[in-house]
Amino acid sequence: MNILGVELRDIDFMDADELEKYEAENQYVVDKIGDDEQLAGKSTADALRYQCGIVNGFFDNLFGAGTAQKLFKGKNNIKDHMEAFAVVAEAAYNARVDFDAMTDKYSFMRADRQPTPVNRDQRRAAERANRNAAYGYGKNGKGNRH
Repeated sequence: MNILGVELRDIDFMDADELEKYEAENQYVVDKIGDDEQLAGKSTADALRYQCGIVNGFFDNLFGAGTAQKLFKGKNNIKDHMEAFAVVAEAAYNARVDFDAMTDKYSFMRADRQPTPVNRDQRRAAERANRNAAYGYGKNGKGNRH
């Protein structure tokens, strides 16, 4: 995983132990940065330093001690910190999308699913049914809208 030009190990988001660690660290960042009491009475500069410190802890705890120093070189630039955090969050999101696709593909409920319409008339009929349902119409486009 390349973050701000520094190559870090990839996190295996499909591994339960690594995912658990990521989720705990991510939640900590969300909770601390969103805690307005921690920012009360601080100057803008001090608030940015505080937020950068939280992100530093995220990287050190997730990738190992000293990672934040490698990435940010001791600077408290909130833009760099948020961009680095976003790279990891995006990787986690992409892993979730892959996981959802995989579970959908191998779902035990596949036999119970409705077959995908094959020809144009079937696809159009299915689209009309979905559209009608969205606007409160009944099965054949008739029914009570209220």
